[in-house]
Amino acid sequence: RTDILEAANSSLRATSSPGAHFTGEQRVTLAEAARTGEVSGELQSFAHRVYADPGRITAEDVAEVDDHGHVPVVETIGVVARLAAVDRFHQVVGLGIQPLPDPIDGPATNDHRTDLKKRAAHVPMPPGPIPVALDLVPSEGDAARAMFGPFYMTEEEMVDPHFGRTPGLNTPQLETVASRISLHNRCFY
Repeated sequence: RTDILEAANSSLRATSSPGAHFTGEQRVTLAEAARTGEVSGELQSFAHRVYADPGRITAEDVAEVDDHGHVPVVETIGVVARLAAVDRFHQVVGLGIQPLPDPIDGPATNDHRTDLKKRAAHVPMPPGPIPVALDLVPSEGDAARAMFGPFYMTEEEMVDPHFGRTPGLNTPQLETVASRISLHNRCFY
């Protein structure tokens, strides 16, 4: 479907934009480190682990980089998790891993929420389903939701027991695929 390809390309472009804590250049550097494993520093090493083996990320792994602050950790997770999804999608449909876009100039936005607290997850987040996991950094939460609908279901579609794509899968089929992938990836959410 074209909406999936558009969401993947949009997410890849967002990698190069300034974020809450990182400049566009720093975000592209994180993405490169995630892909290649050529790292210098804790956050780049963490980014590579999130990209290459997310099922092995533990609360202790997050705590090790948490001295950088929750905002850079959440932004790193957001950038890298979306990048991993886009890269895997491109590989599966035969397009190969696409080059990262050139960084967009500008300072970090410092846009993050201060009203959230840790719950069962490793970082502060509001109560709710999986799509809110990155909402400490609103731009990352929005970017994740922009991919969620085309790649899976929107939050509204999740509560509709009769949802289905034409052509495509219905809710029980989507949930079966998602559950199998989560099990295979040892998802800790």
